[in-house]
Amino acid sequence: MRKAQKQQSEELINQMEEAHSQIKLYIEQNNIPLALELLKDCQAGGVTLGTLIENTEGEGHPTVLLLEEYCELIYQIHQNLEQGINGININKIYKMLRQKLIKVENSVKNDIPIKKEAVFLPYKASMWDSLESVWKAADHDPNCDAYVVPIPYFDKNPDGSFREMHYEGNQYPNYVPITKYEDYDFETRRPDMIYIHNPYDSSNLVTSVHPFFFSENLKKFTDKLVYIPYFVLDEIRPDEKERINRIKHFCTVPGVYNADKVIVQSEDMKQIYIKVLLDAANDYSDAARKYLEEKILGIGSPKIDKVVNTRKEDYL
Repeated sequence: MRKAQKQQSEELINQMEEAHSQIKLYIEQNNIPLALELLKDCQAGGVTLGTLIENTEGEGHPTVLLLEEYCELIYQIHQNLEQGINGININKIYKMLRQKLIKVENSVKNDIPIKKEAVFLPYKASMWDSLESVWKAADHDPNCDAYVVPIPYFDKNPDGSFREMHYEGNQYPNYVPITKYEDYDFETRRPDMIYIHNPYDSSNLVTSVHPFFFSENLKKFTDKLVYIPYFVLDEIRPDEKERINRIKHFCTVPGVYNADKVIVQSEDMKQIYIKVLLDAANDYSDAARKYLEEKILGIGSPKIDKVVNTRKEDYL
């Protein structure tokens, strides 16, 4: 179950719990018609929640079985009130409803793991190696659904207008399942993570991905936009000012600014990115440095992982 769906489930349970208190009050006030209506609402809430859980977790899930018990109790209480049976113990009814719903609440909390959704957006198939090892890790995680969605890109005219469109979705390895970009609804699905390796948005003079896939737009659809460079630079020490000046334009592309996380090839390269970005902002405060220290991760390029893995396969 996705995080948003689990939050929806918890909110629905809270609404049902609030309804229990109101049902108790209506019965105490002898306002049976309103109590009956709220019981119907609780029944409908239980069915809605059960359907959501079955759709995400499959039939026969323990939470669904507990919801069936809850709905059966609601039905019995509704029948007794509707038939005007005497001697109904209001406090007992409230306690029984609460006990059943607490079991449901605990089961939602403990028996339904949150499943993340990660989307990888390569544009050139030849650059897929910069994302592949991260995708493999996500794809092997039982609590993550990983989608590879190759995106179209365009050649650009000298005036910046788009020329020919290219789509390389049929050029990936056979073991990589491809989702067409037209078939993935970002607004509806709101993936937990989006991975990109094109950081340029409109700033590349030669090519451009489709504007929908600019980092500035993608960050609207996820809580974690991750940029992984498609290239590996020669290693530079943070004190080599002249060499840093030659590569600093890589540090200030739109994707770096718009991403929540940037993964670079080494700890030295991380410090270079931080220095360049602090200089560009003319902000050397502790808060600015702390923000960039957390945002930029010098944990190594997945491109290197691909090379290492390929060499291992060659020798095996």
